[in-house]
Amino acid sequence: MSENYLDEIIIDGIDETYAEDIDVDEVESANIMLVDEVIDGSYSMVSFERVMADCLEHQKASIIGSKQSDEMLIAKTIFSKDIQTGGYVSPEDFNTAYFTDTATRLYDAIIERRQHMLNYMEDLVDNGTNVRACMVILSDGLDNVSRNSISDARAAIQDLLQKEIIVAFIAFGQQAHGIADKLGVPKKNVIEATNDEHELRRLMALVSKSAISASKKASAGALGSDDGFFDV
Repeated sequence: MSENYLDEIIIDGIDETYAEDIDVDEVESANIMLVDEVIDGSYSMVSFERVMADCLEHQKASIIGSKQSDEMLIAKTIFSKDIQTGGYVSPEDFNTAYFTDTATRLYDAIIERRQHMLNYMEDLVDNGTNVRACMVILSDGLDNVSRNSISDARAAIQDLLQKEIIVAFIAFGQQAHGIADKLGVPKKNVIEATNDEHELRRLMALVSKSAISASKKASAGALGSDDGFFDV
């Protein structure tokens, strides 16, 4: 499947309320790490709404308090029957709201975020910024409403990997185990966990630590190591 084909895919049902990226002219650092979180908001996650919002608040505070804060931009996408896609913003402006709805549009969300990420990376590079990126996906089950196939989503992920963009996957519960492998996510960047509150808090804290570590490695020119994303 060609890269041109992926670029031509149009995803319907996207809520772009929070999709505005920070203007590249306002990005002051010469080195930027984009952190793209793609989070399951299907109804099976309803019991974790409060916990997830709390986790995102802690994640925001953790990144703001790190030395890498000035070199990181964060985006959050929540997928359910629709896709609420977020723009890349400074940690201080990161929106931590979380809610659930019906269905799971995992494949469409991955494809949409690939295109959004690459378009914004190109704008940053054209503006003279050195940019690296990571996409972290969290899902608790199988896709059931995407218009695009798992093969399309796998092709999107493989394209990101070929461009040296980190892709990581958290399978939050038994129903999601094995999905990352089918999508072609490197095993070193996959966590298969139980779906309970304590584990969710641990995993979301690990995402922030891992993103900070990846940003630090990128600044030092050492991001291409054999370590997994979660090896911090």
